[in-house]
Amino acid sequence: MTTRITVEVGAPAHGGHCVARHEGRAVFVRHALPGETVVAEVEDDAPDARFWKAETVEVLEASPDRVEHPWPEAGAGGIGGAELGHASLDAQRRWKHAVLVEAFERFAGVAFEGAVHAAPGDDARGGLAYRTRVSATAGEDGRPSMVVPSTGERRALIEMPLAVSEAETALLKARTAPGNRIDVTATSTGELAVTTTGREARELWLNERIVHGDGELAYRVRAADFWQVHREAPRVLVDAVMSRILTDGPVLDLYSGAGLFALPVAVAGRPVVAVEAPERGAAPPALAANLKGRAGAEAIGADVRQYLMRAATTRDWTDASIVLDPPRAGAKARNIAALAALGAPRIVYVACDPVALARDTALLRDEGYDLIEAQAHDLFPMTHHIETVASFTRR
Repeated sequence: MTTRITVEVGAPAHGGHCVARHEGRAVFVRHALPGETVVAEVEDDAPDARFWKAETVEVLEASPDRVEHPWPEAGAGGIGGAELGHASLDAQRRWKHAVLVEAFERFAGVAFEGAVHAAPGDDARGGLAYRTRVSATAGEDGRPSMVVPSTGERRALIEMPLAVSEAETALLKARTAPGNRIDVTATSTGELAVTTTGREARELWLNERIVHGDGELAYRVRAADFWQVHREAPRVLVDAVMSRILTDGPVLDLYSGAGLFALPVAVAGRPVVAVEAPERGAAPPALAANLKGRAGAEAIGADVRQYLMRAATTRDWTDASIVLDPPRAGAKARNIAALAALGAPRIVYVACDPVALARDTALLRDEGYDLIEAQAHDLFPMTHHIETVASFTRR
């Protein structure tokens, strides 16, 4: 038997929920909006739990920000992937701004004074048709499917409106053995790839291009390599990072991936060292390929912290800019300490998690780096995810 409760919904919380209270206990409610009164179904009503998680099943008093979900199968009670689709685009960005403000105040003790910026074209497209990379898992019938959160139930996909049209069509047509992952990539150069095994994805090379300044940046990436999923994200983030690094001096690009930020630095004729986890004992193939032949550019396959510990004694970084784009969990204390030991005057931090960024902001402050400014970019409409670019200077 499930438990249903009526609650007044409070502020948004990181992760796509809003916080409500029921008989003194915090309840994290999905598919609700601040200020609403809803009936919510509790996932696990253990009486000794510190908090409950719940799903909205009925809206008694709706927020003026509530809209019809553009992807009904991902709405309340449906599959994951568009947990903010019931909010207007403006409300989604206010939601994300509130999460950033709370995270910086709580974990860093500083104010977030930036804005949440829409990506070019998103408002005109209604926050849809932006993903160039989509994936699903083949269900028992071989069709692409996704999971209903907290249930384990897998449902065949009917549509994928967050994807660019060619990627959506390719994904829905794909068939493979049950349990196989289906990955679809639609590149900026017009290439379309569908892979169903890891080997396929590692062996298939693709081309990406970004307009930057007065020219274009050309990248080679494999289908398996990480690349920003929003059609405009690579350009938005390259512009954001390049405008924040120092105007001269070397650049150390940590968690470099395929070299998204390292390549424009190299093209500008500046020395750059790009570090990414090794693949078969060497720099990842895409990073090596994108920096090959660039004077002053070095692609290194290494654990970031181990590299930083060596770099402190082998190079002079006191006139350098450091760019880091760590995983969702953030850079964390040991990496921050090793990074600070280099003595670089400028750090540009690209973050996909506001709480991790706020925690690392506090760690950087303790190591002698002050936050100059931070701006957020809404590169994942309809979801709670957000990308933030922050600049730090050494005291």
